[in-house]
Amino acid sequence: MSTRKVTLRDVAGRAEVSISTVSMVLNNKAQDGNVRISDRTIQKVRQIARDVGYLTHRRQLVGLILTWLRDGTETPMIHSMIEKLRETDGLHLAMGPTTRADIKAEFEQLHMADRQGFDGLIMEPSFALLDQLNLKPGLRSSWKNLVFIHRYPTAGVPCVTIDHRRCGEMAGRHLLKHGHRRIAFLEGHCEAVPLSCEPARERQILQHRLEGFRQALSGDGVECRVFPGVHDLLQQQQDLTAVYCAHPRGSTALLNECWHRGVRMPEELSIVGQDDEPAKQTARPAITTIDVRPAEVGARAAGMVQDLMEGRTPPSVVLQPTVISRDSVARICKPGISGLHSLHTNGG
Repeated sequence: MSTRKVTLRDVAGRAEVSISTVSMVLNNKAQDGNVRISDRTIQKVRQIARDVGYLTHRRQLVGLILTWLRDGTETPMIHSMIEKLRETDGLHLAMGPTTRADIKAEFEQLHMADRQGFDGLIMEPSFALLDQLNLKPGLRSSWKNLVFIHRYPTAGVPCVTIDHRRCGEMAGRHLLKHGHRRIAFLEGHCEAVPLSCEPARERQILQHRLEGFRQALSGDGVECRVFPGVHDLLQQQQDLTAVYCAHPRGSTALLNECWHRGVRMPEELSIVGQDDEPAKQTARPAITTIDVRPAEVGARAAGMVQDLMEGRTPPSVVLQPTVISRDSVARICKPGISGLHSLHTNGG
C-alpha cells in the first residue's frame, strides 16, 4: 500500500492555521514585511511539521560565507558545523567561494543566498560590511537567520568569536608559570603571504593578543619585548629564554629557522604558538599552543542558526581559548651554584 505524501494542507489543518501561514513559517518569512506571526504559532507549526514528517521532504540549506580559508582552523570548524546541523533532519551546509574580504563579493553571495531560498547563513564579515551594517541597520533585515563568526558582537547580529586578549594573557601566564622572565612577543613570521586578506583585522587581532600578553607579564614585573619578525628576534635570541608567537604561522617559522641556525629548542629557547594544527602536533619538539577552539566555534554558530530558524534569538558568545601543553616550553628552575639556569624540558 502506498504512503501519501504529507502536504502543507495537512500541516495547516493540524495547526489550525492557513496554508499561507504554514508556508511563511517554514520558509522563514514569518517576520517579513507587514506580516507578524506570533512566536507561539511559529513553534507550533514547526513542531507539527516535524511530527508529521513534512520537513523530511524538504532539503533545508544553511550557507557558509568565509573571507579566507586558514590552515588548521577552518576544517574542524566546518566539520563541526556539518555535524551540528545533521542533528536537524534535512538541514545541510552549503559553502561558496571565499570573499577575500571584498564587500562586493559579500553582497553578491548574500543576495544569491536570498534568491536561492537559503534558510540561514553563517558569515565571516569584513570590516567594510560591518561598517555598512552600522550605517544602514535596515540592511540586515533582508538576510534571514544570519550569524557572524570571528567578530565581536556588533551590528545587531548574533556572533560567536574568541577572546584574543585572553589568548595573549594565557600565553604569558604559561611562560611565567614555567619560570621564564626574559620573554618576547613575536608578531610575524617568515612568509610573504599574510595570515588573511584583511590586514586591518589581522592587526587588530595581534594588538589584542599583545595587550593581553603585556598585562600578564606586567603583573609579575616582567618587561615585554616585541619583535616584528623571526629574523629580528633571532638576532637577540641569546638575551631571551622564551617567546610567544602570536601569528598562527609564527611558531613553525621560528622552529624551522632555529633548526637551520642550530638553536636548540626548548633548551635554548622556549616557544608558545597560536592556534592548533597538525604541523604543530607533529613538529619536534611538538609545539605548546593557544587553541582558539574552532570546532566549538562551528558548533555554536550552527546552533545559533538553528535557534533563529526556530524563532529564538540566541545571545552572542565570546569563547575563552585554552592552552594545549606539549614539549616546546622548558621549565626554568632556580639558579644553581654555577649561576646557570637548569632546565626541565618535559611537561611544557
